[in-house]
Amino acid sequence: MTFRAWQTLMVALVFAILAAGSAMVYANAVARESERQWCGIVTTMDDAYAQTPPQTPAGRQIAGDIARLRGEFGCPRR
Repeated sequence: MTFRAWQTLMVALVFAILAAGSAMVYANAVARESERQWCGIVTTMDDAYAQTPPQTPAGRQIAGDIARLRGEFGCPRR
């Protein structure tokens, strides 16, 4: 291969890496925004379960799952 062919190949490789990196950054930003949009309902439900804890096993599991989601989504504590 000539120097020009290697140069073209390297430019294509760098472009592909940059495109893939940009796509990953964008996807992560969209996912974080989606999670933040759920914070209102998740926070309200978690606060309600904290004020009046559920009495059934299913209710306790739901309350635990909501509390876990609140933490994973990074929703603020009021």
